Amino acid sequence: MKDDLSSQISRNFRKTLGELSLFADIAPKSLNELAQGTCNVIYQKGQAIFRAGDSVSQLYVLVSGQVKLSLSCRRGNERVLELAGPGHAFGQAELFVPGPYLISAFAVKASHVLAVRRDTLFRVMADEPGIARRVIEGLARRQLETEADLIAQNSWSPGQRLLGYLLELAGPQRNGAGETTVTLESSKKVLASRFDMQPETLSRNLRDLSEAGLIVVNRNRVVLRNAEIERHLLTNPDPRLIDFGGAHRICAAPEDADGTGGHGHKGESRSECSWINGAGRQRALSQRMAKSWLMLEQGLLARPSRLILRQSIGHFDSRLKELKVQTSGTENQVAWAELSGLWPRYRELLEVPPNPADAQELFAINEDVLEAADQLARGFAKAVGTRKAQLVNLAGRARMLSQRAAKHFMFRQMGIHVTDCRSRLEDANAEFAATLTELRASALNDPGFAARLESIFNLWKLFRSAMDMHDPGDFPQVARKVFRISEDLLNRTDAMVELCVGLPDDKDYKPVPEALPA
Repeated sequence: MKDDLSSQISRNFRKTLGELSLFADIAPKSLNELAQGTCNVIYQKGQAIFRAGDSVSQLYVLVSGQVKLSLSCRRGNERVLELAGPGHAFGQAELFVPGPYLISAFAVKASHVLAVRRDTLFRVMADEPGIARRVIEGLARRQLETEADLIAQNSWSPGQRLLGYLLELAGPQRNGAGETTVTLESSKKVLASRFDMQPETLSRNLRDLSEAGLIVVNRNRVVLRNAEIERHLLTNPDPRLIDFGGAHRICAAPEDADGTGGHGHKGESRSECSWINGAGRQRALSQRMAKSWLMLEQGLLARPSRLILRQSIGHFDSRLKELKVQTSGTENQVAWAELSGLWPRYRELLEVPPNPADAQELFAINEDVLEAADQLARGFAKAVGTRKAQLVNLAGRARMLSQRAAKHFMFRQMGIHVTDCRSRLEDANAEFAATLTELRASALNDPGFAARLESIFNLWKLFRSAMDMHDPGDFPQVARKVFRISEDLLNRTDAMVELCVGLPDDKDYKPVPEALPA
């Protein structure tokens, strides 16, 4: 019975080892010998696989679970150097250099690990040079990744490095358009340590990426907005996203069916529409900044309003610089210059402590900034000249209206241009409904897209109802509700714009006659 059990375990080892890329395609004899020198170990969450100072005698390969490779700092805290996933080999460098482990390895969650004895591995490597080559490639890749990570730490913001990590999780299958969802398997504390930051700093950087329209965070699931990320990477390349012999093909667009690798017409279409989207974001940001400023002036939701205002100012400023490059030498350069000329004074008003005396000027210049940003977005759409470009711009207008309506609600309740604000609120409602109707009739016959539009429309009706306030004493409570719904609408309409950016070219459209109710 004991021999039968031993034989079964050995067969399981051979099967598991043979499925690992490190030992793929080796001779059955070598696989048998490797299995004889391999231990099968299950580590529970938090359990040490090895610690710094332990003697080295095995190569570890993770079959399932997650392992963190870390070191202890003089301050007593832990610095996570790497998070290993299934199929990952670790501890191989130490096998070739006399001395103990310099770092520690802990199971982040229950993990299945194969431990291959050094003497067994070396004997098999003598007969299987392919294993040695893969070990060398793995060590070389890790060295390059470490060097690139050091460059990133000294040259790029924590948020940029965090974005690179999320793209690594998505892998090379990530499309250049649409959305990709990744799951954060590690706790916030472990992930923060990976980037040498505090958990609250990690949360702030995730919020920054979300505010920039690059991701959507829902607990431990992160939705990557691929088209916007591709546009962002054009002007903010991250050294950690270098292509290491196929290990990281994150920046590279996936190859199209025609073999253009994303550099043909379809890739150009996505890129052009991403710039329409980028210019359209300035419209939404111009209104969102005013909305947040007005909330601060009223002393409502001060902390989130101040954070959103600060982030929006930064995003508007950085995107304005990006758009300068894209408009240089084109007809859109005039529209960019007008927007750029208005921005310094608008920014000056936004950055001083809010007071009623500045509200009148803010109202006027905000409208001017919006008009200039709208002209720029329309100019991009006109230059592209396709129906798809028009839809991206149209969806961008809806995104802006989610913030414009909240802004005019605030101004109206403060007694500033009351009649004008009431009229513009009515116009915003009519335009929003008409926009969703046109998008529903013009986009692909995609049930998922139609469901998103329906969800947005229902939220807009709730938004409109919340702004229909009769008792002035309810203003603080209603304003908070309007603010929160407007942020939800912003996220949903932003995702809608990204879907439009990822739509096929015009020749592939299949119009759907059904429309949303007005």
